[in-house]
Amino acid sequence: MGRSRSRSRSPRKHHKSKHHKRSKSRERSSSCHKSYKNVDRPDKPDKVKERSSKSRLDKKVIDTMVKKSKLRKMDEVERLAEMERQRRQREAEQRLIEEETAKRIEELVKKRVEEELDKRKDEIEREVNKRVEEAKKIMEKQMMEDLERRA
Repeated sequence: MGRSRSRSRSPRKHHKSKHHKRSKSRERSSSCHKSYKNVDRPDKPDKVKERSSKSRLDKKVIDTMVKKSKLRKMDEVERLAEMERQRRQREAEQRLIEEETAKRIEELVKKRVEEELDKRKDEIEREVNKRVEEAKKIMEKQMMEDLERRA
């Protein structure tokens, strides 16, 4: 199989290399300067000391940054844990409030029913007595009619 049709057939551009090749003339000239470099050797240890002190400082800075980030992470974790704890507490308080409200409503309904029954108790008793009396009258009337028929 050949190339995919989606590829561009235009020539590809070559990117310049970041690593530059040195010319031979420069290499030759650097060999001449080796003796010059040896003269400056006493300065090198100072540079190494500077670098090591800088690296120590960098390590200290990095360590403090790491500690700060750990503290921030811990602060974030603690903050989230606190928020979760507060949310649970609010939910628990809400449940208690709902239960207390339901309990109060139930007590109020029970109280009102009892009051209504007390108010109507006399009325209900009168109605029941009235119906009993009516039923008695009807029965007496029927019994009297039965006795008259027999007599």
